[in-house]
Amino acid sequence: MKNDIETVVFDLDGTVYQNTVFHRDYLHFLVEGTRYEGWHTQLVEFAEQVYAGRRLQMNCFYSPKRLACQTPEAFFCALEQCLCPPLAYQEALLRQDILYLGDAWAVVILIGKALGLLEGARNEAVFRRTRQKMEQDGIEGCPALAEEIRRLAMRRRVVLLSNSYQNTVEEFLKQLGMAHTFPVLCCSANKPADMIRNLHRAVPEAAARPQAVVSIGDNAFNDLMPVAALGGQTVWLNPYPHIRRPHCDVELRTLQELCAYLASL
Repeated sequence: MKNDIETVVFDLDGTVYQNTVFHRDYLHFLVEGTRYEGWHTQLVEFAEQVYAGRRLQMNCFYSPKRLACQTPEAFFCALEQCLCPPLAYQEALLRQDILYLGDAWAVVILIGKALGLLEGARNEAVFRRTRQKMEQDGIEGCPALAEEIRRLAMRRRVVLLSNSYQNTVEEFLKQLGMAHTFPVLCCSANKPADMIRNLHRAVPEAAARPQAVVSIGDNAFNDLMPVAALGGQTVWLNPYPHIRRPHCDVELRTLQELCAYLASL
């Protein structure tokens, strides 16, 4: 119940801001200078079909193995065959050979791994170039959300947990107009495996009453399942209305809906 909530956990990407076009730049940087450079347009179209619920299955596990295909469509068909059987959360945590298609970032990462273009330092390089491009383009924040989170922090414990590096998180929050919005920041949180450990380190009080924690995020495996496994509550941010839905207590589509939810806590 909402009245029982004492600690509110926020994700960063896709939660306190939403960007539904970053994949175009990511895929450009991914294939730039490679044998797949001519596939860029088809890869973008494929990713957008995934977000529209027409290819692959979001919120399922896939094997990110390398695929050797001669054409984009052959690659897409082979990728669809990489769908894994359903896995329980605890079982999935033990697997190093799967990828949860839980958000828009996971889709482009799966594509990159299957093309063999994210090996070694290239993984981080493509990610950082995409981040820099997002920053250069300007990231529009939601002032109403920033204000609602500040108000929430006056009556509930509030923490931001992100897998991104601290300097990246701080720069993004600054551009969003949220530099001083969150009382507690926990970066490089290594969600989902170390989410609970890092949450309890950042907010020790949360360990005493896990059922009084609500986690808000766009990736069910990273953000919601760790808290749900301990009896906590979950809120899923999802801008893609036609994709497969994971289990959650509340589903929201927009930042405006998130504002209204926070105001009700």
